[in-house]
Amino acid sequence: MLFYIWMAVVIAIDQWSKYRIRATMEVGDSVPVLDRVLNLTFIYNKGAAFSILQGQTWFFLLAVLAVLAGVLYARHRGSFKGKPMMEIGAAVLLGGAIGNAIDRVAFGQVTDFFEFKFVHFAIFNVADVAVDAGAVLIGLSLLLSSRKDAASAAERPEGPEG
Repeated sequence: MLFYIWMAVVIAIDQWSKYRIRATMEVGDSVPVLDRVLNLTFIYNKGAAFSILQGQTWFFLLAVLAVLAGVLYARHRGSFKGKPMMEIGAAVLLGGAIGNAIDRVAFGQVTDFFEFKFVHFAIFNVADVAVDAGAVLIGLSLLLSSRKDAASAAERPEGPEG
């Protein structure tokens, strides 16, 4: 159940933040939040990260469906059992992917607004952060479990009499 709660929380925060930006700003508006660090800059993005693959809405929606199906299948098979970092990572990643998919279906584009001044080429949103954070958690979980498996294998005696 916690898996679905994490996913729902990410979707809710993402959609609420995008709603607030659309309700209070005009496209192209930029408001400094932290001097020389962070602005809220409202843009629409018809592509993926860094505005690549512009206008490929169907591709993105099919990709989200494929990832959703794969993660839910893996979860159903028990692949996340005993791996809370993996489960939270997958839920957060899916929440972000679904959040951006909602925008693509509703508006044909994604609402972006976080602009870090030291990263001049990217404006992104909560869903993008969730996708990245989820991927990092999944990666860390895989790394830690592979190290744990290697350590366990090193401790086992060799040979059939073992």
